[in-house]
Amino acid sequence: MGRGILKNLSSILIDEQGVPIENIWETIEEFGIKRVDLKEIDPSYKELFEIYSAIRAYRVSVRYLKELKTKFQ
Repeated sequence: MGRGILKNLSSILIDEQGVPIENIWETIEEFGIKRVDLKEIDPSYKELFEIYSAIRAYRVSVRYLKELKTKFQ
């Protein structure tokens, strides 16, 4: 059971350089964080990538936990 989440999270590991900036912005905005708000703090690509990665990890974790919950119902 414990290995399942690691397997799921490992599926999102990608090279920082491999994600176009527009994909990063799209994911961040879909999550509810406005581009104009973030631009006020002038984040670097690396900082945006960290936010993007956290959102992806969150989504994978939620999906995994929902699937796990259905196994006990």
